[in-house]
Amino acid sequence: MTNPTQTDYDTIIIGAGAAGYTAALYTVRYKLKTLVIGLQEGGQSALAHDIENYPGFVSIKGPELMKKFKESAVEYGAETKMDEVKTIEKNADNTYSLHLAYSGETLTTKTVLLALGTKNRKLGAIGEDTFYGKGVTYCATCDGMFFKEKTVGIVGAGDSAVTAAIYMADLCPKVYLFVRKDTMRAEPIWQEKLLEKKNIEIVYNTSIGEFAGDTKLEKVISTDGKEFTLDGCFIEIGADPNTALLDPFTIEKDKGGYIEVTKEQALPNHAGLFSAGDVTTGSNHFHQIATAVGEGAVAANSIFNYVSKF
Repeated sequence: MTNPTQTDYDTIIIGAGAAGYTAALYTVRYKLKTLVIGLQEGGQSALAHDIENYPGFVSIKGPELMKKFKESAVEYGAETKMDEVKTIEKNADNTYSLHLAYSGETLTTKTVLLALGTKNRKLGAIGEDTFYGKGVTYCATCDGMFFKEKTVGIVGAGDSAVTAAIYMADLCPKVYLFVRKDTMRAEPIWQEKLLEKKNIEIVYNTSIGEFAGDTKLEKVISTDGKEFTLDGCFIEIGADPNTALLDPFTIEKDKGGYIEVTKEQALPNHAGLFSAGDVTTGSNHFHQIATAVGEGAVAANSIFNYVSKF
Protein backbone atom coordinates (compact mmCIF):
# COMPACT_ATOMS: atom_id res chain seq x y z
CA MET A 1 0.00 0.00 0.00
CA THR A 2 1.52 3.32 -1.03
CA ASN A 3 1.12 6.61 0.80
CA PRO A 4 -1.80 5.49 2.95
CA THR A 5 -4.26 8.17 3.99
CA GLN A 6 -5.47 8.16 7.60
CA THR A 7 -9.18 7.38 7.66
CA ASP A 8 -11.61 5.80 10.08
CA TYR A 9 -12.27 2.91 7.69
CA ASP A 10 -10.96 1.27 4.54
CA THR A 11 -14.53 0.84 3.39
CA ILE A 12 -17.97 1.83 4.61
CA ILE A 13 -20.86 -0.20 3.26
CA ILE A 14 -24.20 1.59 3.17
CA GLY A 15 -26.95 -1.00 3.28
CA ALA A 16 -27.40 -3.94 5.64
CA GLY A 17 -28.87 -6.42 3.17
CA ALA A 18 -27.57 -9.40 1.20
CA ALA A 19 -25.15 -7.41 -0.98
CA GLY A 20 -23.86 -5.33 1.91
CA TYR A 21 -23.20 -8.19 4.32
CA THR A 22 -21.66 -10.37 1.62
CA ALA A 23 -19.28 -7.58 0.69
CA ALA A 24 -18.45 -7.05 4.37
CA LEU A 25 -17.66 -10.75 4.81
CA TYR A 26 -15.14 -10.52 1.98
CA THR A 27 -13.60 -7.16 2.87
CA VAL A 28 -12.89 -8.16 6.47
CA ARG A 29 -11.30 -11.39 5.25
CA TYR A 30 -9.14 -9.14 3.05
CA LYS A 31 -8.20 -7.44 6.36
CA LEU A 32 -9.88 -4.17 5.45
CA LYS A 33 -11.41 -2.19 8.29
CA THR A 34 -15.10 -2.37 7.46
CA LEU A 35 -18.29 -0.74 8.72
CA VAL A 36 -21.81 -1.64 7.62
CA ILE A 37 -24.40 1.10 8.14
CA GLY A 38 -28.12 0.56 7.73
CA LEU A 39 -31.50 1.25 9.26
CA GLN A 40 -33.36 -1.79 7.94
CA GLU A 41 -31.56 -4.88 9.21
CA GLY A 42 -31.39 -7.39 6.40
CA GLY A 43 -32.83 -5.03 3.80
CA GLN A 44 -35.78 -6.09 1.67
CA SER A 45 -34.73 -9.74 1.96
CA ALA A 46 -35.62 -9.71 5.64
CA LEU A 47 -39.21 -8.88 4.68
CA ALA A 48 -39.63 -12.12 2.72
CA HIS A 49 -41.82 -14.71 4.39
CA ASP A 50 -40.37 -17.83 2.74
CA ILE A 51 -37.23 -17.95 0.62
CA GLU A 52 -37.04 -21.11 -1.47
CA ASN A 53 -34.52 -20.19 -4.17
CA TYR A 54 -31.36 -19.53 -2.18
CA PRO A 55 -28.87 -22.41 -2.51
CA GLY A 56 -28.31 -24.44 0.63
CA PHE A 57 -31.81 -24.00 2.01
CA VAL A 58 -34.91 -25.78 0.75
CA SER A 59 -36.90 -23.09 2.55
CA ILE A 60 -35.89 -20.41 5.06
CA LYS A 61 -37.53 -17.31 6.51
CA GLY A 62 -36.13 -14.01 5.24
CA PRO A 63 -35.21 -12.63 8.68
CA GLU A 64 -33.46 -15.88 9.60
CA LEU A 65 -31.35 -15.92 6.44
CA MET A 66 -30.34 -12.29 6.83
CA LYS A 67 -29.41 -12.92 10.47
CA LYS A 68 -27.01 -15.60 9.25
CA PHE A 69 -25.54 -13.17 6.71
CA LYS A 70 -24.87 -10.61 9.43
CA GLU A 71 -23.43 -13.18 11.85
CA SER A 72 -20.92 -14.36 9.22
CA ALA A 73 -19.65 -10.83 8.53
CA VAL A 74 -19.49 -9.86 12.21
CA GLU A 75 -17.73 -13.11 13.15
CA TYR A 76 -14.79 -12.13 10.94
CA GLY A 77 -14.60 -8.56 12.22
CA ALA A 78 -17.08 -6.34 10.41
CA GLU A 79 -18.49 -3.49 12.48
CA THR A 80 -22.15 -2.54 12.19
CA LYS A 81 -24.09 0.60 13.03
CA MET A 82 -27.82 1.22 12.97
CA ASP A 83 -27.98 4.71 11.49
CA GLU A 84 -28.70 6.57 8.28
CA VAL A 85 -26.13 8.30 6.08
CA LYS A 86 -27.38 11.83 5.53
CA THR A 87 -24.74 13.04 3.07
CA ILE A 88 -21.54 11.87 1.38
CA GLU A 89 -18.71 14.26 0.53
CA LYS A 90 -15.60 13.60 -1.51
CA ASN A 91 -12.48 15.04 0.10
CA ALA A 92 -9.47 16.62 -1.59
CA ASP A 93 -7.35 13.53 -0.87
CA ASN A 94 -9.87 11.27 -2.65
CA THR A 95 -11.30 9.92 0.60
CA TYR A 96 -14.95 10.29 1.53
CA SER A 97 -16.72 11.78 4.55
CA LEU A 98 -20.07 10.35 5.58
CA HIS A 99 -22.36 12.39 7.82
CA LEU A 100 -24.76 10.31 9.91
CA ALA A 101 -28.30 11.47 10.56
CA TYR A 102 -28.95 10.13 14.05
CA SER A 103 -25.63 9.93 15.88
CA GLY A 104 -24.39 13.14 14.25
CA GLU A 105 -21.02 11.51 13.57
CA THR A 106 -18.83 12.20 10.57
CA LEU A 107 -16.81 9.19 9.44
CA THR A 108 -14.06 9.06 6.84
CA THR A 109 -13.30 6.18 4.54
CA LYS A 110 -11.17 5.32 1.53
CA THR A 111 -14.06 3.68 -0.28
CA VAL A 112 -17.85 3.54 -0.13
CA LEU A 113 -19.99 0.63 -1.23
CA LEU A 114 -23.55 1.67 -1.99
CA ALA A 115 -25.74 -1.36 -1.33
CA LEU A 116 -28.79 0.86 -1.01
CA GLY A 117 -31.39 -1.58 -2.29
CA THR A 118 -34.87 -0.45 -3.18
CA LYS A 119 -37.86 1.19 -1.55
CA ASN A 120 -41.46 0.01 -1.77
CA ARG A 121 -43.38 1.47 -4.68
CA LYS A 122 -46.60 3.30 -3.85
CA LEU A 123 -49.83 2.67 -5.68
CA GLY A 124 -50.77 6.36 -5.86
CA ALA A 125 -54.40 5.72 -4.97
CA ILE A 126 -56.68 8.08 -3.07
CA GLY A 127 -56.40 7.55 0.67
CA GLU A 128 -53.19 5.51 0.44
CA ASP A 129 -51.21 7.88 2.66
CA THR A 130 -54.19 8.63 4.92
CA PHE A 131 -54.67 4.97 5.83
CA TYR A 132 -50.99 4.00 5.94
CA GLY A 133 -50.56 2.26 9.29
CA LYS A 134 -54.34 2.13 9.68
CA GLY A 135 -54.94 -0.83 7.41
CA VAL A 136 -52.69 0.00 4.46
CA THR A 137 -49.23 -1.53 4.63
CA TYR A 138 -46.38 -2.59 2.35
CA CYS A 139 -45.09 -5.66 4.18
CA ALA A 140 -47.13 -8.78 4.91
CA THR A 141 -44.25 -10.41 6.77
CA CYS A 142 -43.90 -7.38 9.05
CA ASP A 143 -47.55 -6.60 9.69
CA GLY A 144 -49.47 -9.74 8.82
CA MET A 145 -50.09 -10.87 12.39
CA PHE A 146 -52.00 -7.65 13.10
CA PHE A 147 -54.68 -8.88 10.68
CA LYS A 148 -55.06 -12.45 11.89
CA GLU A 149 -58.64 -13.73 11.45
CA LYS A 150 -59.56 -10.67 9.37
CA THR A 151 -60.32 -10.08 5.70
CA VAL A 152 -57.42 -8.64 3.74
CA GLY A 153 -56.39 -7.76 0.22
CA ILE A 154 -53.08 -7.93 -1.63
CA VAL A 155 -52.32 -5.67 -4.58
CA GLY A 156 -49.81 -6.98 -7.11
CA ALA A 157 -48.98 -9.75 -9.56
CA GLY A 158 -45.34 -10.66 -8.92
CA ASP A 159 -43.57 -12.99 -6.51
CA SER A 160 -43.85 -10.65 -3.55
CA ALA A 161 -47.61 -10.25 -3.99
CA VAL A 162 -48.28 -13.95 -4.48
CA THR A 163 -46.12 -15.04 -1.55
CA ALA A 164 -47.79 -12.39 0.61
CA ALA A 165 -51.20 -13.78 -0.36
CA ILE A 166 -50.11 -17.32 0.48
CA TYR A 167 -48.77 -16.19 3.85
CA MET A 168 -51.90 -14.24 4.72
CA ALA A 169 -54.12 -17.15 3.67
CA ASP A 170 -52.71 -19.10 6.63
CA LEU A 171 -53.75 -16.29 8.98
CA CYS A 172 -57.02 -15.03 7.52
CA PRO A 173 -60.32 -16.61 6.49
CA LYS A 174 -60.49 -14.54 3.28
CA VAL A 175 -57.79 -13.03 1.10
CA TYR A 176 -58.32 -11.07 -2.13
CA LEU A 177 -55.47 -10.80 -4.63
CA PHE A 178 -56.00 -7.80 -6.92
CA VAL A 179 -54.22 -8.22 -10.26
CA ARG A 180 -54.20 -5.28 -12.65
CA LYS A 181 -54.03 -7.39 -15.82
CA ASP A 182 -55.41 -10.79 -16.80
CA THR A 183 -52.20 -12.67 -15.93
CA MET A 184 -49.65 -12.79 -13.12
CA ARG A 185 -45.88 -12.34 -13.32
CA ALA A 186 -44.99 -14.58 -10.36
CA GLU A 187 -42.92 -17.73 -10.84
CA PRO A 188 -45.11 -20.67 -11.90
CA ILE A 189 -44.27 -22.60 -8.73
CA TRP A 190 -45.66 -19.75 -6.60
CA GLN A 191 -48.77 -19.57 -8.76
CA GLU A 192 -49.32 -23.30 -8.21
CA LYS A 193 -49.09 -22.85 -4.45
CA LEU A 194 -51.45 -19.89 -4.65
CA LEU A 195 -54.12 -21.95 -6.37
CA GLU A 196 -53.93 -24.56 -3.61
CA LYS A 197 -55.28 -21.99 -1.14
CA LYS A 198 -59.07 -22.15 -1.29
CA ASN A 199 -59.55 -18.96 0.73
CA ILE A 200 -57.75 -16.76 -1.81
CA GLU A 201 -59.88 -15.06 -4.44
CA ILE A 202 -57.93 -13.73 -7.42
CA VAL A 203 -59.54 -10.62 -8.89
CA TYR A 204 -58.08 -10.03 -12.35
CA ASN A 205 -58.26 -6.86 -14.46
CA THR A 206 -58.70 -4.76 -11.35
CA SER A 207 -56.86 -1.63 -10.27
CA ILE A 208 -57.43 -0.14 -6.83
CA GLY A 209 -58.24 3.56 -7.08
CA GLU A 210 -59.22 4.43 -3.51
CA PHE A 211 -58.80 3.34 0.09
CA ALA A 212 -61.76 4.37 2.24
CA GLY A 213 -62.97 4.23 5.81
CA ASP A 214 -63.53 6.31 8.92
CA THR A 215 -60.62 6.15 11.36
CA LYS A 216 -59.19 2.98 9.76
CA LEU A 217 -59.43 1.15 6.46
CA GLU A 218 -62.84 -0.36 5.82
CA LYS A 219 -62.91 -0.93 2.07
CA VAL A 220 -61.11 -0.49 -1.21
CA ILE A 221 -62.72 0.82 -4.39
CA SER A 222 -61.49 -0.23 -7.82
CA THR A 223 -61.07 2.26 -10.64
CA ASP A 224 -64.24 0.88 -12.23
CA GLY A 225 -66.26 1.42 -9.06
CA LYS A 226 -66.32 -2.04 -7.47
CA GLU A 227 -66.08 -2.10 -3.67
CA PHE A 228 -64.43 -4.73 -1.48
CA THR A 229 -64.83 -4.74 2.29
CA LEU A 230 -61.39 -5.20 3.90
CA ASP A 231 -59.70 -4.82 7.26
CA GLY A 232 -56.26 -4.52 5.72
CA CYS A 233 -54.56 -4.19 2.36
CA PHE A 234 -50.96 -5.00 1.48
CA ILE A 235 -49.44 -3.17 -1.49
CA GLU A 236 -46.91 -5.45 -3.18
CA ILE A 237 -46.26 -3.84 -6.57
CA GLY A 238 -42.49 -3.79 -6.65
CA ALA A 239 -39.87 -1.27 -5.68
CA ASP A 240 -37.79 1.63 -6.96
CA PRO A 241 -34.02 2.08 -6.61
CA ASN A 242 -33.02 3.96 -3.48
CA THR A 243 -30.58 6.49 -4.95
CA ALA A 244 -31.47 9.82 -3.31
CA LEU A 245 -28.21 9.80 -1.34
CA LEU A 246 -26.32 10.15 -4.62
CA ASP A 247 -28.24 13.17 -5.89
CA PRO A 248 -25.31 15.55 -5.24
CA PHE A 249 -23.12 13.41 -7.51
CA THR A 250 -23.35 13.21 -11.28
CA ILE A 251 -23.78 9.48 -11.75
CA GLU A 252 -24.93 7.35 -14.63
CA LYS A 253 -28.36 5.71 -14.29
CA ASP A 254 -30.54 3.76 -16.66
CA LYS A 255 -34.08 4.86 -17.56
CA GLY A 256 -35.42 3.10 -14.47
CA GLY A 257 -33.11 5.07 -12.20
CA TYR A 258 -30.80 2.16 -11.39
CA ILE A 259 -27.09 2.88 -10.87
CA GLU A 260 -24.86 2.03 -13.84
CA VAL A 261 -21.83 0.04 -12.70
CA THR A 262 -18.78 -1.41 -14.40
CA LYS A 263 -17.94 -5.12 -14.33
CA GLU A 264 -15.96 -4.32 -11.16
CA GLN A 265 -19.15 -2.91 -9.56
CA ALA A 266 -17.56 0.55 -9.64
CA LEU A 267 -19.31 3.81 -10.47
CA PRO A 268 -17.80 5.22 -13.68
CA ASN A 269 -15.84 8.45 -13.14
CA HIS A 270 -16.09 8.23 -9.33
CA ALA A 271 -12.95 6.61 -7.96
CA GLY A 272 -13.61 4.91 -4.64
CA LEU A 273 -17.38 4.58 -5.09
CA PHE A 274 -18.82 1.12 -5.69
CA SER A 275 -22.34 -0.26 -5.77
CA ALA A 276 -23.94 -3.71 -5.51
CA GLY A 277 -27.31 -5.39 -5.22
CA ASP A 278 -30.81 -4.42 -6.30
CA VAL A 279 -29.95 -0.74 -6.74
CA THR A 280 -27.65 -1.43 -9.71
CA THR A 281 -28.01 -2.30 -13.38
CA GLY A 282 -25.90 -5.41 -12.80
CA SER A 283 -26.94 -9.05 -13.14
CA ASN A 284 -29.31 -8.29 -16.00
CA HIS A 285 -31.70 -6.58 -13.55
CA PHE A 286 -32.41 -10.00 -12.05
CA HIS A 287 -32.95 -8.82 -8.50
CA GLN A 288 -32.41 -11.90 -6.36
CA ILE A 289 -30.53 -12.65 -3.16
CA ALA A 290 -28.18 -14.85 -5.16
CA THR A 291 -27.30 -12.06 -7.60
CA ALA A 292 -26.90 -9.54 -4.76
CA VAL A 293 -24.45 -11.94 -3.13
CA GLY A 294 -22.47 -12.22 -6.35
CA GLU A 295 -22.31 -8.47 -6.86
CA GLY A 296 -21.33 -7.92 -3.23
CA ALA A 297 -18.45 -10.38 -3.55
CA VAL A 298 -17.20 -8.79 -6.79
CA ALA A 299 -17.44 -5.32 -5.26
CA ALA A 300 -15.42 -6.44 -2.23
CA ASN A 301 -12.66 -7.79 -4.46
CA SER A 302 -12.60 -4.53 -6.42
CA ILE A 303 -12.48 -2.51 -3.20
CA PHE A 304 -9.53 -4.58 -1.99
CA ASN A 305 -7.67 -3.96 -5.27
CA TYR A 306 -8.45 -0.24 -5.07
CA VAL A 307 -7.38 0.17 -1.42
CA SER A 308 -4.17 -1.81 -2.08
CA LYS A 309 -3.10 0.90 -4.53
CA PHE A 310 -4.42 3.87 -2.52
